[in-house]
Amino acid sequence: MGKSIDERSHEAIRAYLRHRGIEVLKEGWAHGPDGIDFIAMDEGELVFVDTATKCGGYDMPREKPDQERFERIAAAYLAEAEVESLTSIRYDIVSLLVVGSERALLRHHHNVLNERR
Repeated sequence: MGKSIDERSHEAIRAYLRHRGIEVLKEGWAHGPDGIDFIAMDEGELVFVDTATKCGGYDMPREKPDQERFERIAAAYLAEAEVESLTSIRYDIVSLLVVGSERALLRHHHNVLNERR
């Protein structure tokens, strides 16, 4: 049986992050009702990555950062993880629009809670 679209999209996003030099530390991490798709390290920055995938159509998946949820996840993760050489924390969203069986558009929003983007 083939992989689901969610499995394939997470594989593609994981490969993209690694290609960009971002080290994936955790996948599918959750604390209580809150979860995040990826926790990664990017040059001393701890990065929490949400993903959104949509199949078909011409517009990207809806992306709406949730600052309160992000802060709960970040606080819970930092309380239980040993993170070395941390300089800052950021929240990214990676969206994937599947346009064919082997084609997709990917958009990476860095630091979505920072208005200076």
